[in-house]
Amino acid sequence: MPEDHRCAFPNARSAALREADLVLVLGTRLNYVFGHGKPPRFAKNAKLIRIDIDPGEIAATPQAQLGICADVRVALGQLRAAAGGLAGNRYAAWMQRLAGIEAEKAPAAEAALATDQMPIHPLRLCREVRDFLPRDAILCVDGQEILNYGRQSIPTHTPGHRLNSGPFGIMGVGLPFGLGAKAAKPDKLVLVLHGDGSFGLNGMELDTAVRHNLPVLTVISLNGGWTADPKREKPGRDLGYTRFDKMAEALGCHGEFVERPEDIRPALDRAAAAVARGQPALVNVVTDFQARAQTVRFSASST
Repeated sequence: MPEDHRCAFPNARSAALREADLVLVLGTRLNYVFGHGKPPRFAKNAKLIRIDIDPGEIAATPQAQLGICADVRVALGQLRAAAGGLAGNRYAAWMQRLAGIEAEKAPAAEAALATDQMPIHPLRLCREVRDFLPRDAILCVDGQEILNYGRQSIPTHTPGHRLNSGPFGIMGVGLPFGLGAKAAKPDKLVLVLHGDGSFGLNGMELDTAVRHNLPVLTVISLNGGWTADPKREKPGRDLGYTRFDKMAEALGCHGEFVERPEDIRPALDRAAAAVARGQPALVNVVTDFQARAQTVRFSASST
């Protein structure tokens, strides 16, 4: 389901999960992200139905009242056909309430994304990426702050077109994921949004991109260090502001260096033009080290 669908409520998801009396768990796990399927994330009396193609996954979900072993796409098609127009307007009031929460949060969220502060706030970078991406682009996000900010602010519209580190938070997967995505779908724009720390783990794969003709567009949120150590007191946490764009150019990529928010979109456009010519590109954007992604304040967890 695209995130701009009338039944999608990304900024009201906590309220939706907490109030639902029946929850379909489709091809995913009830891990810590979903509070392991228990209150307070879900209602105490909520019924959980897990649909998964792997019976072992269903067996590992004792909190589900019903398990259905099936391909999710096939099962949803069958459920939709069986349901027909049965629901009617039964949930109209609830849907309207969730839409109200969504609308209430939208102005503040959009205002945060529009900041012109210097150094550039990661949310402004995310807004520029969001507005730049085609609906069918493939987005890979990897890092810490930029991963969390990206989750909050950059929507997905096409199944399988968003890749990130998953519940284990593994860093360094962004560029390798992007190369794999480009090899699988060469006709799609693949954008990898990296933190500078996570990029350092596999950044030399830009050489692979050049040698194997995999023109991905990499964008780096260059905040100069590992933000898990905000005071930079631990050795190795202050990374400096490396000119990854120069490194990319040395490897045969197109490089861009950005310090002002109004320059982000033109740099993205020039990088995309290089990608369209078959050349990998990297946009290196200096961002604010002090910025911390706080989902509760910015997005939906407080609904």
